[in-house]
Amino acid sequence: MDSHAEDYLLIDRFLAGDEECFGTLVKKYQNYVINIVYSLSSNFQAAPDIAQEVFIKVYKNLLYFKKESAFSTWLYRITINTTYSFIRAKRELFVAVNTSAEPLRITKGSLTELEEKERRQLVQEAIGSLPSKYRTVLVLKDIEGLSYIEIARILKCRLGTVESRLSRAREVLKRALSSIAGKDGEI
Repeated sequence: MDSHAEDYLLIDRFLAGDEECFGTLVKKYQNYVINIVYSLSSNFQAAPDIAQEVFIKVYKNLLYFKKESAFSTWLYRITINTTYSFIRAKRELFVAVNTSAEPLRITKGSLTELEEKERRQLVQEAIGSLPSKYRTVLVLKDIEGLSYIEIARILKCRLGTVESRLSRAREVLKRALSSIAGKDGEI
């Protein structure tokens, strides 16, 4: 049985009264949801709470899922909307600020564990500084590994729009990382 058919079966059984089936869906998708939330919000502490809110919304609205697309597509859409609602509500700024006088220069060969953690944090902050329309496609494609078609379905836009946003997102991210690392540095 493929993943979509398995999801539909779990949904049907849940809607027929088998509560355990919803738990199975949560277990299957919770890491994906938390990863997307964190990638979009850059807020590690809030990611589990936002993910919980996502699954509460799914629980309350599963009856309205029409099976016109994969369950994962519907779930990603709810995850994206819930995360951005959180960001707007908290009015958090996710822009990295580099106040050091010297440019940051990091090379792969010189990274200690702490430096590696700092590098990942800088990359996450740079992703977080992207406008939401670019950050979303970048996270869905480059972090979650979704296809262009899946992303277009999730975002309810054209394939060409996804492709152009991703290209622009990568370009903006590259510039942001270059400015953090300095002209000749690496991240």
